[in-house]
Amino acid sequence: MPDLIGVDLGGTKILARFVDPQTGRSRKRVKRSTPTTGPDGVLRALAEVITELDPGQTAAAVGVGVPGLVTSAGVVTYCPNIPGWDDEVDVATKLRKKLGRPVAVGNDVSVGALAEHRVGAGRGVADMATVFVGTGVGGGLVLNNRMVAGKRGMAGEIGHVTTHPGGRICGCGRAGHLEAYAGRAGIEAEARRLHALGVENELVRQAGDGRIRSSQIAKALELSDQVTVSLINDAVEALAIAIGSVATLLDLELIVLGGGVVDRMGQDFVDRIAQSKGFGGFGSDVCELKLAERLDDAGVVGAAILAADLFG
Repeated sequence: MPDLIGVDLGGTKILARFVDPQTGRSRKRVKRSTPTTGPDGVLRALAEVITELDPGQTAAAVGVGVPGLVTSAGVVTYCPNIPGWDDEVDVATKLRKKLGRPVAVGNDVSVGALAEHRVGAGRGVADMATVFVGTGVGGGLVLNNRMVAGKRGMAGEIGHVTTHPGGRICGCGRAGHLEAYAGRAGIEAEARRLHALGVENELVRQAGDGRIRSSQIAKALELSDQVTVSLINDAVEALAIAIGSVATLLDLELIVLGGGVVDRMGQDFVDRIAQSKGFGGFGSDVCELKLAERLDDAGVVGAAILAADLFG
């Protein structure tokens, strides 16, 4: 199969590459900042990036990963991470008209799951999920070798599964979600709340007024900072509850973990989740947990694979 185009649309950047969907190998790249003027500006920039990458239209189809809820038809129903994007937008149709070629659109973490499934840690596994722990917590779901989006694009949104009823407030405004306990932003919010109450901690000391980074969380753990230790214990428990429950519900044989926090913490963090007494459902014997392999390019590669599945 000839190379297709994969595009990773993020809150701050757009990255496009040619991708061989069978091997996952990619080449050439065009990158630019994501506009903050709403969906029309973003769509215009996407078209420009793709045209710059492939002015001769050699690629037969394009795949795009978007940080929001995306239906199987390529309609973005919710996209909070891009400023000014407040409305439902049929990205697949609008971009197809601009480019004059087929366009597949999926959630960024879901297409990352597709990349792990075909050319990453999930090769040969029919039913699996990914959990990416970064600023928030995202998930992707592959069943019977196909990416699942759901009617409203919510399939795989494990970050908004409730693990602590009435607990910490999630970035979405609801209480007790996994993301509030395991996401970097949720950990930061709780560390700063405790600091404001007079409970000093290494995380706030390192970061000052800046963002608390995953590397600083890892460093605070090395120093045995008690607040950080407690927050990571909470994160491990919340992830174990959610992951085990999802694995039991869907009879998954594998869950792949990635994202900035997991990447920084490494295999020990994954092992702690698997060994947690709070592991949901029937326990950690239900499924295997693995580290993601496609850490840097999963979004681009998975988007191209989605396009190959739909139009190849």
